[in-house]
Amino acid sequence: MNRQANISARPSAVAGRFFPGDAQALRAEVDDCLKTAGPPVARPRAVISPHAGYPFSGRLTAAALNATVEDVPERIVVLSPSHRHAFEGCALPSQDRYAMPGFETHIDGAARDMLVNSGLAHVEDAAHDREHGIETQLPFLNRLHPGVPVVPVVIGRASEAQVAALVDALAALGDRPPLFVLSSDLSHFLTQEEAEARDAATAKLIETGEADRLTGSDACGAAGIRGFVTSLFGKGLRVQRLAMANSAAVTRDPGRTVGYGAWALYDATAEILLPGERAALLKVARQALMSRAQKGRMPQVNTGSFAPPLRGHGAAFVTLRMEGALRGCVGSLLPHQPLVSDVVENTVKSGFSDPRFAPVILAEIGRIAIKIAVLSPSAPMQVESEADLLNRLVPGRDGLVLRDAGRRGVFLPMVWESLPEPKDFLSALKRKAGLPKDHWSETLRVERFCAESFAEAV
Repeated sequence: MNRQANISARPSAVAGRFFPGDAQALRAEVDDCLKTAGPPVARPRAVISPHAGYPFSGRLTAAALNATVEDVPERIVVLSPSHRHAFEGCALPSQDRYAMPGFETHIDGAARDMLVNSGLAHVEDAAHDREHGIETQLPFLNRLHPGVPVVPVVIGRASEAQVAALVDALAALGDRPPLFVLSSDLSHFLTQEEAEARDAATAKLIETGEADRLTGSDACGAAGIRGFVTSLFGKGLRVQRLAMANSAAVTRDPGRTVGYGAWALYDATAEILLPGERAALLKVARQALMSRAQKGRMPQVNTGSFAPPLRGHGAAFVTLRMEGALRGCVGSLLPHQPLVSDVVENTVKSGFSDPRFAPVILAEIGRIAIKIAVLSPSAPMQVESEADLLNRLVPGRDGLVLRDAGRRGVFLPMVWESLPEPKDFLSALKRKAGLPKDHWSETLRVERFCAESFAEAV
């Protein structure tokens, strides 16, 4: 591997340019950025974090990495694009630690050896010598996860499959999976108007499960993001928008703009909406129902007035109940618009377009309670038997997709209301797929999607 026999440190290549070179000033800037970050809601499997100079994207980097503060990882993997050195594959540095202003971050030698010995990466110091995509993450990681070693991977010309294999190998290493930091900025050097349009399109791809379509024009770290989301470890995760911005806010130059975004990627079972965000969705749903009853048309929503997680794309079902009885239920299986817009649209459709019921009238609205269920993407479940599957189902939360013998069945989490027992739920799903209720085989495939549900107080 061409490593030095003695322990060696890699000095910072970008201190004094991308972030302060003075230890006290760096710590103060990191702390200042972290003050603006929202509270953590769960432990993400990965975050997408920008890597520009801190005056431009430090607060977005803080938003991404502060989402990980409750995690206790054995190691942190940072996947960065190569900005200055052309090479094949994925590269690791030969040194044992980063020497940063005021602190050191140790490089995980065991993980490096595993990747090199398995042919998934190689040691190439030139790929790291002037690279800022990893270094910009380290001051925040040191502040939030002091002492945790990093696996710094710079990606050159590597296929999606190569990166995915590297991700899965690292995910299987140790007693618990690492935290993955996907280092990436968004659009580069477009006009502000073009950048905002391009970044909005990129955000949609990330938030609707199509991040495997990203190109380098959308995000400089596209290779790392694509590889992660197509890995077994990264499939079917809930994606939450944390922040978006661009350089024009700092430079005041709309002619050459760089875009930045921060996202957290969570397990499908995670509940990721804060109480205030849930309350905002319930409030706008009730306002939409009232507005439609009074004005006879779909209300317009100013999505920009809502928190970033509600502006991100999401799929929701809205259920109306009047004095305990169902009064309407309509929703989206897949995300296709901002979550707050989806909630408003489906609230109105539940009240006025559900074919099972007459349209809601104004006099009824005060007697109606609203329940919202935000759906996750579907993710494969690795189950050993039917008993294992039944033990892992959570009534009211889990929806299932079942496939076998060329047949397919889907049950939404709402089906639990009529089939509250896991065995009955699964048997009915098999029948819906055209399979016997006692069917089980080695070829049966199960995917789970979950509902984060909340309702108005009755």
